[in-house]
Amino acid sequence: MLRKSHFTILFILLVLLGQTSGAAVKNVIVMIGDGMGFEQVKAASMYAYGEEGKLSFEKYYCGELATHSADSYKEKNHATDSAAAVTAMATGQKVKNGILSERASEPIKTILEHLKERGKAAGLITTVPVTHATPAGFGAHNRSRDNYSDIANDYMTQTRPNILFGAYYKNGKGMTQEKAMKAGYTIAMTRKQMLDMVDPIDKNSEEVFFLVGLFCPDGMPWEYDYYHPKQILFPLEENVPTYDTIPHLSEMTSAALSVLDNDPDGFFLMVEGGKIDWAGHSNNIEFNVFETLEFDRAFKRVMDWAIDRDDTLIIVTADHECGGLWVVKNNRRGSMPDVFWGSKKHTGVNVPIYAVGQGAKEFIGVIDNTDIFKIIMKLTEE
Repeated sequence: MLRKSHFTILFILLVLLGQTSGAAVKNVIVMIGDGMGFEQVKAASMYAYGEEGKLSFEKYYCGELATHSADSYKEKNHATDSAAAVTAMATGQKVKNGILSERASEPIKTILEHLKERGKAAGLITTVPVTHATPAGFGAHNRSRDNYSDIANDYMTQTRPNILFGAYYKNGKGMTQEKAMKAGYTIAMTRKQMLDMVDPIDKNSEEVFFLVGLFCPDGMPWEYDYYHPKQILFPLEENVPTYDTIPHLSEMTSAALSVLDNDPDGFFLMVEGGKIDWAGHSNNIEFNVFETLEFDRAFKRVMDWAIDRDDTLIIVTADHECGGLWVVKNNRRGSMPDVFWGSKKHTGVNVPIYAVGQGAKEFIGVIDNTDIFKIIMKLTEE
């Protein structure tokens, strides 16, 4: 007969075993600030709060992400491009710059595809064209990131993301209304159409939905221009929509979550602040800061949605740094910091990584971008 002390030891062991095994992560949200390095985050926080470390995702800092591609050693800045960087995150494999989730012309299965095979829904959201490199790395396979029409065809006929929100190319390359409608997707072109499309969806329904939002040609408007309409740095082309009628990144994120969380098996969602990178290429600190702040607002929407959940992993990081930014001086809240730009291209420096929710501790330390795929796949195993 077991003594009382033996029962006590057995009980403790069973409790510890339960703590270490844990349930599989149900929902995965990956947020990518394209070109957003440590200094971009610092500059945005200084402008918005008067000091560094105050953006909402910064409290969940885990460490650094190495970003090199298979051939970035050949580049002067030792830098990856977005296609190779996101391929590493999405597949766990290094490829050469410009390639999207394939090797030797053979597709490499992505996180999105793996999780859809397990019955999960999936969504891709961006502030740049939806066939641009970052979303395409998760939802397409191609030898060149510039084959926008092929990328759109992959979305519509192969990977089939349930949500696809962002901009489109006005020249007709890439995603079009015609392609989406032919593939059975419902289309939205304005904020109102997006909400009218999303709001009626029964939260208790398990019906599968396929929704595309094509809101602006060639890229969403600059956030800075929305908040400073009398100081627009570059005049808008005629008939280009503004945020008066189309959704911000944070609004697209909320809309997507309201649909994806209907799936009883969970979902995968990628949210990209794509124009942080564009502002870095042009060395424009005003645009860079305001795009980063909107990206932070999108994170807040995610956290509002996830506040009472214990089944979700949220990752915030970047594909690479852009612009070689260095913050020189903090000029108090509401004033842009003094900065130095060292480049108009990508750089090879490590970027920050933040994580919150189930499994977040797995991202602590200095890790490689391929580890994102590996950790997510481990945490989502049934």
